[in-house]
Amino acid sequence: MFIESVKIENFKGFHGDNNILQLKIPDGVTEGSGLNIFVGENNSGKSTVFEIFDFIKDGTKKDIADLLNKSIPTNTASMLSVEVTYTGNIRNVINNHIQGNKVGTFLSSVYNHNGQEKFKVRRSADIDNEGDLKKILFWSETNGTHSNTAGIDAPFKKLYDNNFIWADTNPSDESKFGASTICGALLKEIAAGHISTAEYQQFTQVYNNIFNNPASQLRTRLAQIENSVQNVFSSQFGHANISFTFDEPQIDSFFKTAGILIDDGVSVPMGEKGHGMQRAVALALLQVYAHITATASNTPVSKPFFLFIDEPEICLHPSGQKKLLEALMIISKERQVFITTHSPFLLSSPKLRNAGLFIFKKTNNISSVSRADTSPMFPWSPSWGEISYKAYNLPTVELHNELYGHLQELSSSNTIRSFEQWLSQNGIQRNKQWTRERQGTPQQPEQTTLQTFIRNHIHHPENNTMRGNIYTQSELDQSIAEMVGLLALFP
Repeated sequence: MFIESVKIENFKGFHGDNNILQLKIPDGVTEGSGLNIFVGENNSGKSTVFEIFDFIKDGTKKDIADLLNKSIPTNTASMLSVEVTYTGNIRNVINNHIQGNKVGTFLSSVYNHNGQEKFKVRRSADIDNEGDLKKILFWSETNGTHSNTAGIDAPFKKLYDNNFIWADTNPSDESKFGASTICGALLKEIAAGHISTAEYQQFTQVYNNIFNNPASQLRTRLAQIENSVQNVFSSQFGHANISFTFDEPQIDSFFKTAGILIDDGVSVPMGEKGHGMQRAVALALLQVYAHITATASNTPVSKPFFLFIDEPEICLHPSGQKKLLEALMIISKERQVFITTHSPFLLSSPKLRNAGLFIFKKTNNISSVSRADTSPMFPWSPSWGEISYKAYNLPTVELHNELYGHLQELSSSNTIRSFEQWLSQNGIQRNKQWTRERQGTPQQPEQTTLQTFIRNHIHHPENNTMRGNIYTQSELDQSIAEMVGLLALFP
């Protein structure tokens, strides 16, 4: 089961009801096919989408006023809602991971569309009537309505796992072994497949022989305590039989006292290491957990698992970022992975062509999202230069080089001179001067377009004559904008 799309209405920075993200879904074969990357300036809505995926599954204790888009006038009625559509082997997941008395309710909400199973849920509230954001609403394809059936909220929370590493979370929290942490979930997954082994059966037999066998030394001593307590109780409060009972412990309870030691010359608990080391270990735990749950054999259908990492580059050196991307690419063949990032070391990888890249923008306090592949500049899109330009309005020499070479190819201009002629024919003025050098000797200045002037500076940094006549950032922006406009000549 995978997340196919999310529709957002008036949630925080997202205004109106036309905010729809069609997400990448793993195909089981291609690395990166399930990787969804969110890129954009700070406060553009990337982490808000992470919050939405957490919100749709687990609800919220926040007030509607804290979630409502602030650009909506206070005197107008409006709806706040989030709707998520799932696809994949939904019926099998429900049959294996929903309690028996609720399976029918869940299955009745599964419908088929173009030969694929779909399942749609929503949380919403009318701002005037407040509503109940805590209730999950199932979509009925037959009736064309959403509704909440008693008792479905708790089972829905257990239908799949969301696992987050937030940019502002203390990574040492993930080294703890509580039920809601990665360490706890990881060891619980291991333990679930171990209880039927001969080793564990032998352990439980020894446990019962010590704690529940009347002939054991411990049980004999406990019987003495029981008798003493019972005598005191009977003399003061009336007759009653009092005894200690020891239920067989659940295997995951043994991990609650566990910890993680890191020895990189000095062996200390994980919490005493720097945040860079802690975050690296937390990311490693997530990757291992994702791999184990993807290949788990203790259930016919593994529990859906969605991995969310907010700015994974934080505290990771460049080579560590590249290795992490390689691991996420492999995981995303089978699992959906979502990351927010600003890292050029992640975004410049040619491997991202199979991933889903989402560009976030914020204008007048309103967030918007577009897929980077909806209007690609190049056959090899997305490139780092292209991403920087679309997401951050940042012109770079990398993008200038790509556009210059690509337009040369499209226009069949094999030389700089013929390309200059083509640029002039298409309205680009030759209003710059470039002075060539031959063996260090300046030649006669030549009139060039701004595009070729910048191209020559990039490709000929050894030219001493032109070092005092460099292009400006605004000229770089102008040159790129003009070349982007010329791409329209080749639809």
